[in-house]
Amino acid sequence: MITGTLKNKIDAIWQDFYNENMAQTSDIVNQLTILMFIKMLDDKQNALEAQASIIGIKPDEDDLTFKHGEYTNYIVRNGQKEVNFHIPYSELRWKNFKNLNSADLSQRIKNYVIPFIKDPENKAVGKFAEYATKYTYVFDGKERLLTTVVDKLSDDEMNFNNTDLMGDVYEYMCGSGISGQYRTPRHIIDMAVEMMKPKIGEKIIDPAMGTAGFIIESAKYIQSHQKDELLNTENKRIFNEEMFVGCDNDQNMARIGYMNCILHNIKNPAITMDSLLEYENVKNLLGTFDLVLQNPPFSGSLNKATVNSQLLTVTNTQKTELLFVSLMIQLMKIGGRGMTIVPSGVVENSNEKAFINLRKEIVENQKLIGVISMPNGIFQSSSKKGSASKGAGVKTYFLIFQKTNNGGTDKVWFYNMENDGYSLDVKRNPIEGSNIPDIIERFNHLEAEESRTRKDQSFMVPVQEIIDNGYSLSINTYREIEREKVEYRSTSEIFADILASKENEDSILQRLITMMED
Repeated sequence: MITGTLKNKIDAIWQDFYNENMAQTSDIVNQLTILMFIKMLDDKQNALEAQASIIGIKPDEDDLTFKHGEYTNYIVRNGQKEVNFHIPYSELRWKNFKNLNSADLSQRIKNYVIPFIKDPENKAVGKFAEYATKYTYVFDGKERLLTTVVDKLSDDEMNFNNTDLMGDVYEYMCGSGISGQYRTPRHIIDMAVEMMKPKIGEKIIDPAMGTAGFIIESAKYIQSHQKDELLNTENKRIFNEEMFVGCDNDQNMARIGYMNCILHNIKNPAITMDSLLEYENVKNLLGTFDLVLQNPPFSGSLNKATVNSQLLTVTNTQKTELLFVSLMIQLMKIGGRGMTIVPSGVVENSNEKAFINLRKEIVENQKLIGVISMPNGIFQSSSKKGSASKGAGVKTYFLIFQKTNNGGTDKVWFYNMENDGYSLDVKRNPIEGSNIPDIIERFNHLEAEESRTRKDQSFMVPVQEIIDNGYSLSINTYREIEREKVEYRSTSEIFADILASKENEDSILQRLITMMED
């Protein structure tokens, strides 16, 4: 979350673009994210070299983006591949060009660094070139702006080796909620991953990935919990090349998500910019995933003619919040599991068949495991200007289920989250008493939840009761709220007090009259 001096520094960079008559959010974000990525590559290598130096070794050459010796860039002319330029890798590093004068800095970035990161043969940046095809260098004639931005991004507080920072900066720059997009808070992603426990060899997808938070945290979880297994060469290959898939049809988001994957040591994630809801784009992915994690757009609609017909068999709708849940089911293999954030209408709407049919599918044909009610304020709806900072809180739920295609829902676990560790106003300041550790602990021991009552913060609900309630998954349908019994005084006691009060008032009044007569 961007606050304090860091917020002020991003604001200052934004103002620099405005001062040069660049006011379109998409243009500014496009330019800034490319420069941020260039710096991130160097920040990452600086950290790697520092760590190796501490233990007195040199980093493995294969782990370096900027290797020893010279980089050679090739172009194709008349069908023939020929050398475009040679340059020492060291001269492509941020720390070695950031202090150049304006003209030289612009030439270095435009003619050498940009071709380096857009080189499809440059294995150090993977397939980044695929996600930067529409990038156009705009600093010709604006060299002073480039120098100013590079100088401000070089600030020590802008150390992008902390790669979570990039997602935070992007969220702040764009404003959560633009075009229905919401960036999932990091602690909520962590909670989801801790509950789902991804493992080496599982195929994992986020069909609405944004900055790839679910993918990144799944990778980090595996790197932390299966460190020894990743020493195996085959496991490492599977981790890098087969496990992680993401989709976002916004090229900026796809590029940022890909950047984050590369910088979190996922060397070859499969990122697509085709909407998986439309046409036959999802065809080769159906039934192939062990784990689906997503926070799709909270609102939106598609022309039914473009929607993949298979998704409509589950819920005949144009609403994207329903179609993405249908998509999850189609993406999972039998036995696969999923966790999705949905707006309250998905679990509560009892007036529209599309909502009811989707819940019926999950409850009767799949295995619904858990429903977590989250408080208003974790996500903010956009204001009229497209900024979430002034919007109203959006009520959301987590749905957790397993694909069986043969039912299996027995009892469903409900949890009423009241505190996620942050205030629920627009400031979202850290507070004590987060329910998240408790949610993870209780989910990992569902057998102990059987004894809880509907008055507790979590409880189990038999599937038949859910069916009888029209497949409602609203926690308020099932929880019991204990109200403190209020004891009222008897009528005679109240009247006695009134009479005593009146007699007292009469006595005081009579004394005053007597005093005035004297």
